[in-house]
Amino acid sequence: MKISLFCNAGMSTSLVASKLKKAYLERGITYDIEAYDFSALQEEADDADVIILGPQIAWAFDDVTKDYPDKKVIQLTMVEFGSMDGEKVLERVEKELK
Repeated sequence: MKISLFCNAGMSTSLVASKLKKAYLERGITYDIEAYDFSALQEEADDADVIILGPQIAWAFDDVTKDYPDKKVIQLTMVEFGSMDGEKVLERVEKELK
């Protein structure tokens, strides 16, 4: 599975992505998890199974959901994102995928 995280500049999101990847690895699951600047959405979204949006771009959730109806789109809350807790984000992803 490919999980793509997007935010304004991709900087803080790359940290969230690495912690999410680590949390999955600790469970023995290897997913392709990458962080991107929001401007890369059109280039990267087609390859993603899950699109995660950082709270900085919450305004884009409805458009992304509409533009990519075959993708699971998740909007992280400020608390989830700010915690930089890979386990917490993993739990959210798994909950949304059920």
